[in-house]
Amino acid sequence: MHQASTLFAVAALVSSVVLLLLSTQRLIAIVAVIASSLEVALNFHVIRISIGNFPISIALGATLAVVGCILWLAADRKIVISAATVVALVGIAQVVSTISF
Repeated sequence: MHQASTLFAVAALVSSVVLLLLSTQRLIAIVAVIASSLEVALNFHVIRISIGNFPISIALGATLAVVGCILWLAADRKIVISAATVVALVGIAQVVSTISF
């Protein structure tokens, strides 16, 4: 599962960069780039972030899910729709996998 989560995080980062370059909602895309960059850095053990007993992956996943949905609703081109879908689905999958027992 570790390799899959790393692959999902990298896919979200690439899609976030595509959104930053091609979306009209640049500020929201910057939030996606920051959240996905943190997720990739956590997966590659470059940084370590903790907030008490709260898993940071839930916060990052929820951020990606919400931002992806917002950018999907504002999308006007196919590539932007695809990138926003990837970001949203990665965020949803991350939240579900963290919450599930």
